[in-house]
Amino acid sequence: MRDSIAPVSAVIAAYNAEELIGATIASAQAQTLPVAEIIVVADGSTDGTAKIAASMGVRVFNDDCPGLARARNKCVSESTQPWIAFLDSDDLWEPDKIERQMEMASEDPELGLITCDYSTFSESGNICASELEKYAAAYLSQPKRAVSQGAVIESLDPSFDSAYYFLLASNVMVRREVLLRTGLFDESLHSADDFDCFMRILAHARMGLVEKLLVQRRHHDDSTSNRHPAATLSCLAATYKVLEHPENYPAATVELCRRWLPGNLRHAGARLIWNGEPSRGRGLLIESARLEFNWRTLLALTASLPPRAASRKLMQARYYVSQTLGI
Repeated sequence: MRDSIAPVSAVIAAYNAEELIGATIASAQAQTLPVAEIIVVADGSTDGTAKIAASMGVRVFNDDCPGLARARNKCVSESTQPWIAFLDSDDLWEPDKIERQMEMASEDPELGLITCDYSTFSESGNICASELEKYAAAYLSQPKRAVSQGAVIESLDPSFDSAYYFLLASNVMVRREVLLRTGLFDESLHSADDFDCFMRILAHARMGLVEKLLVQRRHHDDSTSNRHPAATLSCLAATYKVLEHPENYPAATVELCRRWLPGNLRHAGARLIWNGEPSRGRGLLIESARLEFNWRTLLALTASLPPRAASRKLMQARYYVSQTLGI
C-alpha cells in the first residue's frame, strides 16, 4: 500500500492562517500513503496563507467564501477523488492517518464515514492524550463490529453520547458520493456545521472508527470563538434543526439533541447576556427553564436583571459558581 496513491482529496479550509498553515500542509504531505491531491481554500485571506500554500505545491483557491461551512463546500466542489479527508488549518495529521483509514475502507465497502482517535494540545502543552480513552465507557457500550483497525458502527446508540467528539472535521474521511447525496455543509451555521453534516451522513451510512491516535487537534488558549454568541447560537440552531427534521438524522442523534436542548438554550442565553443583549438572552433562559430546572439557568436569569455593568459581574460570579460547585 505504501507505494500507491490513496484515492483521497485532502481539503483544508483556511482563513488568515499563515502562522500554522505550513505545518498543517506538511502533515498532509508526509503521509505514509500519499493522498492524490491537497486542496486549500484560503477564503479570501489577507495574509500570506495562500502564498505559503501555493509555495508548497498544493492546489489553492483564494475565493471569498465567508464562513467555514462555505469554504468547506468550496473544497468539496473542487475535489476530484472518491474520498474526501478534511483537515482544519491549525490541526495536524499523524503520518499514518490516511493509510490506517484506507485500510479500514478496504475492509468494508459500505462505510460512508471513517473517523479516528486524536489528542488535543495547546501552546501550554498536552490537554488530552487520547479522546477515545477519555470516553472509553461510552464507546465500549456502543454496539459495534470489530475490524482490524478498530470497529464499524452500524448505527449510533444513545449510550454513545460522546460520539460527536469524534466527528470533528480533521478526524473525518467521507465517501464523496455519500456526502453529495446526503447534503453538504449548512452555510447558515456559524459553527456546528460539521456535526450537522456528518450526523446526516450517519443516517444513511456506516461509521468506522480507527482506534489509534491519528490526529493532533490544536486548542487555542486565547480563542474567543467559543465565547462568541454566534458559536453558541449555531449550536442551538443545529440542535433545533435536528429536532425539527428528525427523519434526516440517526434516532440516537435526535434523542441526544432533546437532552441537549435545555443546556444549549442556557449557554446561548447566558452568552447573549454577557455580550449586552439581556432581553434576548432572558428569552432563551426562560425557555430553558420551562424545559428543565437548573441552578445555572436561575443564576443566569438573576444576572440578566441589573444594568449591564453589574450583569457582567454577576455573570462572572455565575460562571465561577458553576465551575466550582458543578451546578
